[in-house]
Amino acid sequence: MKYTLLTAVAFVFLIAACSDDNPTSANSVSNDDPLSRTGILYVDESQHLLVTTFNNVHGNRCDLENENLIWKTLQKDAVTDSSQYEFIGDTLVLYDYYEGGADNYGKLYVGGTAGNIYGSWVYTGIGRNRKTGEQERSTNTRYETRTYTYSPGKVTIQVEYHMDLYVADEQERGYMESSFMVELYGYLARRSHMDDVIYVMDNKDQASSIARSIEQNGVQIIEGTKTNQTFKIGDKTYTVTVKKAETTLHYTGRTNREVKLEVTDGTTTCSSYAIYKTVDENLCKTENLEYFTVYDDEDEDGNKLFYVSRYKNTDHEKFQECLSGIALPITNVPAPSLVKKANP
Repeated sequence: MKYTLLTAVAFVFLIAACSDDNPTSANSVSNDDPLSRTGILYVDESQHLLVTTFNNVHGNRCDLENENLIWKTLQKDAVTDSSQYEFIGDTLVLYDYYEGGADNYGKLYVGGTAGNIYGSWVYTGIGRNRKTGEQERSTNTRYETRTYTYSPGKVTIQVEYHMDLYVADEQERGYMESSFMVELYGYLARRSHMDDVIYVMDNKDQASSIARSIEQNGVQIIEGTKTNQTFKIGDKTYTVTVKKAETTLHYTGRTNREVKLEVTDGTTTCSSYAIYKTVDENLCKTENLEYFTVYDDEDEDGNKLFYVSRYKNTDHEKFQECLSGIALPITNVPAPSLVKKANP
């Protein structure tokens, strides 16, 4: 359990921060902004420990009760967390602190003053192994800036999402270089399963997977743009066209996506759509229940509860059935490329 050893210390400090002698208490600061949270900070410089406590933390959840979806606003009185910190030059490293000691894997922050915890620190997306000193990137921070600002008795966490960069990168790469296309080639050649069309917007570099799928499935690219492509597999010619690809940002930082596309062999056209969204008050309706996966959890009193979080509306199965009708006849499936192995 995290922060167990420091809970008592944090509680004492919390009382002090709430007193009339401490008018700059974080209790007077609203946490209504989902991209900014302000709380109470306790620093033990002798042990290099940080304890942060956030009061009146709000959240929302779509609960399933008696087969009805109900939108609820939740609030926790206090959320306390703790970390051990160290400085490596002008870089701050924070290690999660658990009962029994600190984790060996820390996160790197820059921007403040070496040796001084107070100031603004920006998460780099890089982690460090304390034992080996090795560092590796664990988070892509191109699309998110997370800033921690520490001052005596106060901590503020500010998040900024760069949705314009995310969408620009997605569109610059084009939808014909996605994991969906990797699976489409294989499915039409009757060699692989079929991914949901939403993965035409996966925003990842799939160049090596695309090249491998083209080779393995005997694909010949005839022409194409970022939103459509005509190609041959065996003696059949196909065209895939992305009719709509829209990415928006939910305030939690998750992406909402909607896509519509078509695949045709010149005679039959298979159309598909997919809508993936983070649940909000408008979507939390009982009539939408079929588009959610229901999860279970327990509250603080051990009572079972059920909730939904991700709206998913797609005609994927119908689309697969249509594609099966225009895929290569089994007798015409090209042989996979043979790779000659080097002698041992």
